[in-house]
Amino acid sequence: MISPEDGAEQLVIEYGRGDRRTIEQMRFLDQGRYTVQVRLKDAEVSSLEIRLIPIINYERFHGSFQQMLGGYPEYDREFLTRCGMLDSINTIGTYDGFKWLKEWQNTGKHAIRIAGGHGFDFWNGCMNSYGVNGIIIDEFYPGISKNFPGWAEDLKRVKQNHPRSLCILYLAGAAKELRPLIEPLKDLDFYIAPEEQVYETRVTEQELIEKGFSRKWISGFRDSYFPGVSPRTVHSVGIYSGPSPSKYNDDVYPDRSWKVHRELHVHELATDPVHEGAGGIEIYQSTMCDEEYLRWMAKLFRHYCIEGSRERLTKDPYVLNHLENPDFEQDLEGWTVEAAEPGSVEVRKRKGFGVKVQGRHAPPDVGDAFLWTRRHAERPNAVRQELRGLEPGRYYSVKMITADHGNLHAWQLHNVSLHVGDPAIVMPQQCFQTVWRHHPAEEFGNKPTFPNFHRVVFRARSETVMLTISDWQRTYRHGSVPTAPVGQELMINFIQVEPYLMPE
Repeated sequence: MISPEDGAEQLVIEYGRGDRRTIEQMRFLDQGRYTVQVRLKDAEVSSLEIRLIPIINYERFHGSFQQMLGGYPEYDREFLTRCGMLDSINTIGTYDGFKWLKEWQNTGKHAIRIAGGHGFDFWNGCMNSYGVNGIIIDEFYPGISKNFPGWAEDLKRVKQNHPRSLCILYLAGAAKELRPLIEPLKDLDFYIAPEEQVYETRVTEQELIEKGFSRKWISGFRDSYFPGVSPRTVHSVGIYSGPSPSKYNDDVYPDRSWKVHRELHVHELATDPVHEGAGGIEIYQSTMCDEEYLRWMAKLFRHYCIEGSRERLTKDPYVLNHLENPDFEQDLEGWTVEAAEPGSVEVRKRKGFGVKVQGRHAPPDVGDAFLWTRRHAERPNAVRQELRGLEPGRYYSVKMITADHGNLHAWQLHNVSLHVGDPAIVMPQQCFQTVWRHHPAEEFGNKPTFPNFHRVVFRARSETVMLTISDWQRTYRHGSVPTAPVGQELMINFIQVEPYLMPE
């Protein structure tokens, strides 16, 4: 039981005969003194822990990856329960509510409305939507600063009408540009959510740590006009990844680890003194996040925000070195080539291919180099490379992106083989190939393009194994066969090999 000084008791945890596992509950509480009571009957308590937990917001529900892209699971309640996400958060952001919203709130947790408009009437109305516990407003940025003084007054009125409701403001900008909005609100009960979309860079892990993720942004507010900014900040960690219809894939370089990159970000929030007492953390957003990486974020929430750890969850390095030259930036260096005929395998470049077709959130030339093959009728084109530095017993994924050089605009599955040799054990349930639609780009005919995304997951049984990529489809009964048009020209790059987080 828990009770404030002048309030009624609330039952938080009830543990009955036959219960074996540890029971955990979270409750949002107003500031003040509380009494915790434990009532026992024919029982004893071996451990009772009370922890201060920040806001941990899952953004958003409903929503699945790219409108349920083929090969990906639906991000429904079952998935979020199974991967541990629902046990590792205390707030859910939603546009339209969800069927089990009241059930969720009855456990002491919150649901907040994502408010995509502006002005008092809109925000006040969103506060009354679906019985939510507050709103998160998307978004405020310098380009609309002429409205800041009036909106600051509107927000004060909204808070007066809903004094116990959460109000979080998405911010895209620095302290100076946002001052007319934030300074009038800094002593009121608002939270700010800086949009921390930090994409991969070609630096070392130590350089990444030294550069930091959000220290500079927070320091800008703290050192100018908002000394108490950290407790009022819900850090919005960008989780864009996987096949993207636009510029929303921050998994930019196949020789860098997205998972380690995000852990270093969260580790900074948990350990750097500038973030001490931070108000919370959230992810933006689930519908643009690869399913493995979403499961990884659930583990980071649990490790840092609930267990309170200050140690890294993984010792994996930021730089991936299982494969040499995975994006063909150094021509064919590191690869053994078996061409079906002279001139049927080479490395080419096409300006804008990585950003405008694949959706990498990167400088303009990243991803423009690719392996080009022309399919032959009698024998396959193939490139091979030995994967190295594997840990026997550990799971790994191999990812690859392909496109049709002659027709980027046709929806089609590309008949190629991404083969991991013996003695590795391939995990068929985790392997798939899917087509995704990228938005039209002027450089590519102002029409949608349709790349393919490939993933193979395997369990290593040795420190090295051979990876073979071929433009013939491989079948385990008949070997390689030419199951696609002879003469078809394919574009292949982003060969990424990294440790894989298996579903639980």
